[in-house]
Amino acid sequence: MKPARIILLLVALVAGGLAAFLVTRGGRPAPQQVVQTELVEEAKTQILVAKTPIGVGERLSVASLEWQDWPEGAVRPEYVTISAMPEAPVDLSGAVARFEFFPGEPIREAKLVRADQGYLSAVLAEGMRGVSVGVSAVSSAGGFVVPNDHVDVLLTTQTQSGQQSEVILSNVRVLAIGARLGEMGATGGQEDPNSPAPTPVTFDNAAIATLELTPGQAETLINASTLGQLSLALRSVVDFNNNTVAEATSSNQAVRLIRFGKEQSVLTGTNPELAGHQMAPESGTSVEPQVVPQ
Repeated sequence: MKPARIILLLVALVAGGLAAFLVTRGGRPAPQQVVQTELVEEAKTQILVAKTPIGVGERLSVASLEWQDWPEGAVRPEYVTISAMPEAPVDLSGAVARFEFFPGEPIREAKLVRADQGYLSAVLAEGMRGVSVGVSAVSSAGGFVVPNDHVDVLLTTQTQSGQQSEVILSNVRVLAIGARLGEMGATGGQEDPNSPAPTPVTFDNAAIATLELTPGQAETLINASTLGQLSLALRSVVDFNNNTVAEATSSNQAVRLIRFGKEQSVLTGTNPELAGHQMAPESGTSVEPQVVPQ
């Protein structure tokens, strides 16, 4: 065989093999790229939280507090962190809770009062007074009035024309009912403070209601308690911060009268039979004296 034919045959064989190789390789799927996602764990710190329910007026203890992991990006400035206060459970022991804490809720010092005095004085707002009056379930919305509710105080008196009731204080906060200062914890009234009560906690018969009042309101209430029977009318929660409603319906405005040369102070809207009783005005109320003709 001539050399030229041999070379041509070899070239044909190489070309055929190369074509076959390209055909078989092109039929395979392209290799997929594997993307690996690296999970970076967010930095965490520890904040102080309530381990058990803490009721209003309760004192904090080491047993009621614990440290809990918390993402650093979600830490608020008011939270107590282990880096800022490593001995916080011990340092905050004995502080009084002005508001309730639920289990797992972050502890905030703004909701605490460090006081050595009684717990009731610790939960009173600045400038306010705690005044107690005796009430019954019948005269207090069936006994469903609980701490932190807002009520109207009504005075019922006996007059010549029969009994008359009038509002003497409007939209005042209830600090306590008996020994109860809150809805849970040791001051909530439940048999088991660690579990919610299955039914609302009420008082059945007589109880002592402690109200948060201004000094002027305190004088009005104490004076009124000597004139007749006091009752509490429960207000809606939407009225708690609505002073407009209270001012529109309140009749606890005092007017100074000058009768027979003597100055007296009575509540507007009262029956003339009560005009001789001296009642103190609420703080911030200013009414000009009125002269009653002799």
